[in-house]
Amino acid sequence: MLGHFLIDILAVAILTYAATEYLLAHFDVRQRVIVGDGWPLMPILTTNGLSFLAVSILSVLALFVAGANHYAEAVMLCLCLQGIWLARHLWFYHRDHLRLGYE
Repeated sequence: MLGHFLIDILAVAILTYAATEYLLAHFDVRQRVIVGDGWPLMPILTTNGLSFLAVSILSVLALFVAGANHYAEAVMLCLCLQGIWLARHLWFYHRDHLRLGYE
């Protein structure tokens, strides 16, 4: 039981990372932060929100198909992992946004 839970955590972590990085590349957020084009904070928040919704829906659907009743735990796991990626991207924004102001 514990082994399946750890594998699920790893799978959700990889899926949230992949979905978030794909959306960041699609919206070209890193380039916007470095160049200072527009207001790049909104695409960062939107990307993380969309990634959270996609991974949460997939997790709940997988649990529904498997017949498990741990929907709240799955959504909380997705929320915690997405929070880690959001903190990482906000730190990137904070670090590089300040660098532009001094150049």
